[in-house]
Amino acid sequence: MKARRLGEREFIALMAALTASTALGVDVMLPALGEIRDAFGLPADSTTLSWTVSLYLLGLGCAQIVFGPLADRFGRKPTLYAGLALYVAGAAGAALAPSLGFLLASRLVWGFGAASPRVMALTITRDRYVGDRMARVMSLIIAVFLIAPILGPAIGELLLLSGTWRWVFGFSVVTAGALALWLIRLDETLDPSHRLPLDVKRLSAAFRTIVANRVTLGYGLALTFELSAFTAFLASFELLLDDVYDRSGQFALLFGVSAAFMALTALGSARTIGAVGSETVLRMAIVTHAVGGSTLLVISLLGGGSPSFWLWFVVLTGLNALHVVIAPICNSLAMAPMGEIAGTASAVIGAVSLVVGSLLSSITNNLIAGSVTPLSLGYLCYGTLAGLSILWAGRQTAPGHRGG
Repeated sequence: MKARRLGEREFIALMAALTASTALGVDVMLPALGEIRDAFGLPADSTTLSWTVSLYLLGLGCAQIVFGPLADRFGRKPTLYAGLALYVAGAAGAALAPSLGFLLASRLVWGFGAASPRVMALTITRDRYVGDRMARVMSLIIAVFLIAPILGPAIGELLLLSGTWRWVFGFSVVTAGALALWLIRLDETLDPSHRLPLDVKRLSAAFRTIVANRVTLGYGLALTFELSAFTAFLASFELLLDDVYDRSGQFALLFGVSAAFMALTALGSARTIGAVGSETVLRMAIVTHAVGGSTLLVISLLGGGSPSFWLWFVVLTGLNALHVVIAPICNSLAMAPMGEIAGTASAVIGAVSLVVGSLLSSITNNLIAGSVTPLSLGYLCYGTLAGLSILWAGRQTAPGHRGG
């Protein structure tokens, strides 16, 4: 019997859970790194296990280009199930890994699988909504999704108290299985008449359509620059807490506080979008981001790279909160003209923003040496570039931006 169409609340919860599965692939395992080092005879100060994150992200970034066209050809649900199967295979392989090499290979496979729910959550949302309604729904999805970085490390710690590091990876097998069961309630959102063939000529034409569309390109670039600043924060925050402020033991608490504030901001953004429209909210957000980025840099320079912690942290948290306002709206506006090639478009936007954003953030991270100034400068520079991209894209109105 055909499943009843999901109501909006359950739909948002499911899309958030799919997106969160990508983040949990990293967040849950972080507390287990010490035990994994011991299990494979690595020194306590070894950085080898950073590859468990790097390979996962590599698979996540590259495989999006694969899953997008597959979704436009075979449908959203088959592509999701294929990705979840790889996700389970990678997580199970990591849980049972007899050697470090096997663990690293499993993490790469896991990342490939995680690319599917990441791409499909955006694609399915675009199938169902457009314009301001999509921006509002994406903001709500992000708000629910942010539960993952709040609870992920705590879940990892609890699993370690109950068992070994292998339980941490086994947990992801269970969550992927639960998602697969939940997906039974979701109808296929790709109209059969919109299925597109898998051929190089068609894919090349789709890519040209994405790049040639000013709205999609401009908001896609804005998303990439926004992600560059936020990724730099994710990679350097723990190091700065330890190196500059001697607060490494407070990382989980401070990160959780930041994520909770971001979630509340995302909820507020969703309500404001419903009242005044996504483009108005976006304009206010980029102006505020420019002011906040300038303030953060001034504070950092006046403090000689080590300003008052709480002043720096409050402004930084405010900028991160603006990220969850700007990113969903840019995603939504970039996808607005791409209805017929939504799967391919979301894959290209997701892959480019993740890969290029990671590369740009590495420039910031390589400059960090006992000072918060490079990170503060990154927020201002990348935020400014995002604002300019938004202004450029906004000169051409996306069709149906007020639609639903």
